Amino acid sequence: MIDWNNKRPALEGKVSALGIGKAIYAAPDGDKNNARLLLAADGFHFRQADFSDFEFNNIVIASNAGRKYSISFDENGQLLINGLPYVTPTNQSDETIAGNKEFTNKAKMSGGLQLVSSNGTVFSIDVDDDGLLHAEEVKND
Repeated sequence: MIDWNNKRPALEGKVSALGIGKAIYAAPDGDKNNARLLLAADGFHFRQADFSDFEFNNIVIASNAGRKYSISFDENGQLLINGLPYVTPTNQSDETIAGNKEFTNKAKMSGGLQLVSSNGTVFSIDVDDDGLLHAEEVKND
């Protein structure tokens, strides 16, 4: 008898059967009496083992608006979305944060602060041990 729970049975030439009647069933060993139900009026009857050897190059998911996104992996296991490496948003170096932000409580900035004037001039802002702020224009060499 076939062990349906732990692995998908191999199909046997001229013996295996896929039956369609009031339901769809599979009998890889030709034994219709012990065939497994796959699809019936109450829904699908698949098991994890049915997908044990499936391999996908990519998965395409459609958004509610109908845009399609391809999800895959490169040869190093890097997640790709539409062929481009997915980069997790972080608060690490060289990050650009856009939009209006509001901070509550304390915000600490280590390593310096630069502000850009309305005409595009960049100033480095420092604070001394007495709490006095100093602004110095950043010169591009």
